[in-house]
Amino acid sequence: MSASNIKNEKGKVKQSKPKNPPEQKLGDTPVPPWDMSTPEEKAQAQPVRRALKEAIAKVDSPEKADEVIGKLEEKAVGKTAAEVEKKQPTITTPANAAQQVKEAVQSAPASKKTEKALEATAQVATTQDKRTREAVSEAAQEVLNPEQQGAPAEADPQKRDYLRQAVLKRLKPLDAVDTRLFLAVNHLPHTRLLNALYYGLTFIFQGAAAWYVWVGITALHKRGTLKELFREVALPLTITGILVEYPIKAYFKRRRPFITIIQAIVIGKKPGSWSFPSGHSAGAFAGAWLLNRKFPRWRGLRYLVASQVAFSRIYLGDHYPGDVLTGSLAGLLFAMFFGWLLGPKRHK
Repeated sequence: MSASNIKNEKGKVKQSKPKNPPEQKLGDTPVPPWDMSTPEEKAQAQPVRRALKEAIAKVDSPEKADEVIGKLEEKAVGKTAAEVEKKQPTITTPANAAQQVKEAVQSAPASKKTEKALEATAQVATTQDKRTREAVSEAAQEVLNPEQQGAPAEADPQKRDYLRQAVLKRLKPLDAVDTRLFLAVNHLPHTRLLNALYYGLTFIFQGAAAWYVWVGITALHKRGTLKELFREVALPLTITGILVEYPIKAYFKRRRPFITIIQAIVIGKKPGSWSFPSGHSAGAFAGAWLLNRKFPRWRGLRYLVASQVAFSRIYLGDHYPGDVLTGSLAGLLFAMFFGWLLGPKRHK
């Protein structure tokens, strides 16, 4: 057993934090050093890479790609990443993940091995174990998106393109345009610096947290304004977030890009909720508008930050451009409405 693994009281293997965490490399997810996959863990995930390489080698025509994507789409209808993760066995190591992929492929008929390899990889990549998820995702990206990993091509580019085109062909015209825009942005160079920058932005703006911190600091600096800031900024921002994240997303039920698109690059943890509209974008622009109305001095900076938060959602592979644009617009409109409803003129 690896020194980085221990057994809990139930006898299950559980990973511990490595004493000497590996150095982050191009393509690695910008996570804390103790959550990064070790070289040993990355080696354990190599069977996933081999399974995907062999699977894509079988996609020798557009017709075969259409067949594979059609079957995967049928199985993914109405499922979020969180729902997929709940239905699979607990995975605690890359070796577990690789074994699950290997068994799925071996048990499948010859005509379904490609489908099973892609499906099983997508399932194990939703594991809650951070280092395992990173190791599996990196192995998959080395096959599906080697250019972004700084790795040599593992699979025939033409066969990878067959799969992407098969996905695009099945989409409605507007969805196809949205997908092509997503791929154009999502496949921009992913350097370690950019990964860290955009992952950091999306992390601190989870639930518009950065704007709430700004409100708190302002309230401490300007005593006596807490009640006013709560009513005119924090409350409208909270209502906006709730509306976007729950009833609206639940109504549209759009799947995330990494569930629909074979070649999506995903940096960081995969969200388990629906994709449309972007909650991060809505919160970023709602908070920017509400704070700008109250404190116009930093107007330009706040909108610049909000736009970068919105962009990060595409760059990180979590949202389509349509999700981001709609979320940004919804955030602005909700902020204006609830800001007016709860603002000072309504309380005089």
